[in-house]
Formats: sequence, structure tokens, C-alpha cells
Amino acid sequence: MSTGRVSAVSLFWLGLVTAMLPALDFAAAPAHAPLILMTYWSHNTTRFAGYPVPGSLASSGSAQPNPQLQRQLDAINVLAYAFLLVDAAGEVYFDSPAVDLASSDVQQFCRQRPTACPQAGSASAGNFSAFARLNNRTHTLLKIISIGGANSQSSLDNALNHPEALVRSAALLIRAYRLDGIDLDFEPDEFFGPGQGERYAQLIAALRQALGPAAFISIEVPGDRETLRSIDCPADTRCQRHLARIATDAYVSLMGYEYHAPAYPGTVTANDSNLYADPDEPLLPRFYHLSDHEAVEYLTSMSVPTEKLLLGFPAYFIAYGGVDAPPGSDGLYQPFDRTQTVAYDLGSKGVGSDRVAQRLLESGFVPHQLLIGGKLSAVHAYNASLHQWISYEDSDSIAAKADYVLARHLGGMMMWEIGEDLPVDNRQSLLRSAHRALFGSEP
Repeated sequence: MSTGRVSAVSLFWLGLVTAMLPALDFAAAPAHAPLILMTYWSHNTTRFAGYPVPGSLASSGSAQPNPQLQRQLDAINVLAYAFLLVDAAGEVYFDSPAVDLASSDVQQFCRQRPTACPQAGSASAGNFSAFARLNNRTHTLLKIISIGGANSQSSLDNALNHPEALVRSAALLIRAYRLDGIDLDFEPDEFFGPGQGERYAQLIAALRQALGPAAFISIEVPGDRETLRSIDCPADTRCQRHLARIATDAYVSLMGYEYHAPAYPGTVTANDSNLYADPDEPLLPRFYHLSDHEAVEYLTSMSVPTEKLLLGFPAYFIAYGGVDAPPGSDGLYQPFDRTQTVAYDLGSKGVGSDRVAQRLLESGFVPHQLLIGGKLSAVHAYNASLHQWISYEDSDSIAAKADYVLARHLGGMMMWEIGEDLPVDNRQSLLRSAHRALFGSEP
């Protein structure tokens, strides 16, 4: 039975790790705001080319500006660099050197830590070191690394199998670039396996001890109860309180999106990021029944404090093609055709940035709001002539989610990801809407 404490073995290797490290001074980091508004910069090359970190290098070698991103920093207080991965020895490494690194990184950090920089010969853009130099006008921006991302089963396994290496390599990287913390976005292919929930909690406790009390630490979790339950209730033992233990040292950030999508099982359209469960959802085989509220209720029932929960929302939309809705219908819960689902600006079928969603709303898509118990749960739009249906976020849906955060005394909000949002001076910017609702002022 778990004692809720780090094991003696874990404390032994952690003592060795911390003895090897110079003291990490986070005392100079800005104090955490009462509410967190966090987002990510993704090094995904489909986004990177058109959305560089200010100060990174173009192919000509000249520094690249990005005034839109620089202004967005005034709306947030945590920015995560996504993603680094974990190798078979438990070492954190840069996944895309051509995007992440510059020759100066290779000459300095990578020369000392070559395992963190595989294929460093391709280094060119230097987004990571440019990221480390960012700040907002109020000097309140915390910059953290995020490890994992979609399909990160191997990184999860490697981290939990070699926690001492993960802690050591992450701490060295954070110190070298004078960053403020870490986010673990492990998204396994299946449920968490036996023992992994306990080892995850031990890993977070070890990171807290190594990084210090002022470091920002968060983990990302999905909204489905089954995956959440697998962390606390593995198949081989009784339920424990691993998520609650994690929350003593880290924020638990709910990925409040990907609840439904055209690539998922199911034969009808449905909202991607609904705040509440809809009692009128069809009871169809393999159709998921998920919502932000249900996930929050489950997490708090497992003793995760509300103030350590962050509610995530997407800056992208999900699209369904070949939707034949009855006259007067808004297209929700209607059959669709995957072969007629189209690709937009993010490179994958059925998904596009919020920038494109706003253009679609000006070209024949009719918006609708889904109200549950008189409260706004989600927004979607239908184009009857094109037979296309989209689920997206707008300023109203973000305000509704922010109101929920405030009413439930949650720790704040998270958005994936900064490059997909509209400029913060646009009234439909999701970050602008979240900042205004959370903090009562324009960014």
C-alpha cells in the first residue's frame, strides 16, 4: 500500500542527483500570479516556418521578428516550449535540432550535453535560445520546457524507467537556459500501466525537490475518465491517490479538447471541447461522452485541489465533411462522410487554426451555440451548401469557460497553442478573451 511519500530508494538517487547539480536559483523568477494563463509554442514544422520565436534565425542567418507573438506574451504568464522528448536512457533531448537549435547552442550547451542534441549538425533556427530570452512588458512571463506531446508512449516509459536521468538532464537544461520550470505532457497510446501512476507521482516529487519551491511544474491529462482512472487505479491493485499526490507539487492541466473528432470512432458530428455533457447526445456504439465539467468533477473527487487544476482549450477547430443535416438543423449529431472531410492550414484532414475558423464564419458558415441548462457549453457552425460542419472556440465560449474557472476556483486556463490564435489585438483572439475574463482587463 502506498504511503504517499517518495520511496527510500528514490530519495537516495535524488540525493545523488541534487549533489551533482549546482544550486538552481529560481528566487529571481517572477512570483506566480493568483491565476495561471498558460499556452505553448510548438516547434512542429507545419507551424514553425510561419510563426518563429522572435529573435530566432531565418535561413539567411538574420534575426526574425514576430510582433504578433511578442504582443501575445502580454496576455499570458506561462509559455511552454513544445516538445522535447526522453530517450531510452531517460535523458531529455531536442527532437527537432534544425528548428530548436542554432550554432551557438551547439558550441555551448550541446558540446557539454551531446545526448540532449542528437543530429546537432542540422541546427540552424535557434528557436529554443530565442525562447529563453523572451519576456513580456510586465516581466511576469515564466518560460518552461514541455516534454512529450502526442504519441509520447516511449518518452513516458523512458522517464518512468529512468527517473534519476530525467530529473538530472531536465534540471541541467533548465539551469543552462535560465528557465522557470517544466511541463510533462505524456500522452500514452493506451492507459497508464501497472505501477506507472505511483512512479509518476514519485517523479514529480523528485522534480520539485531538484528544481526548488519556486519552479513552475505542471502535467497534462486528458479528459476521459478511463485514462485518468488508470493513473490512480491500475489493474493490479486498489485505487490510490496518485493524481492528488502529483497536485501537491504540480498543476494538473486538463486537455479540454479532442473530445470528438472525425478520425475517432463514431458516425456523427460532435463538439471538440464542450464544457458540459449534453443529455441529448446520441447513445451510439463507440461514441465518446466527455466534457470539461465531468473531468473536473472526477479529478476533484480523487482529491485533486481545485486551485491546482488548469482548464485547457484549443485554438483550433475540428471539421466534418459530407454532413447532410435536415432543414433548420445546425448539423450537430448528424452523419458525416470522412472521405469528404477536408484539410485546412494545419496539414491534417479535419483540423485548422482559429484564424481559419474566423474566415470560415464569414463565408457561409452559420454559427450556433449549444446551451446546457441555460449555460453555454460549446459553439459550432454549419455550411449547408458545402455540407461542412465545424466545432471551434470563440470569445463567448472562452468567456464561459473562464467564468467556470472563477466559479469553481480553479487555478487558471491553458491553451494549445499560441501560433493558432488570432492576434491579441483582434477582438476574437482567444487569449485576449481569456485574459479579459480572468483578470478583468484587456491585455
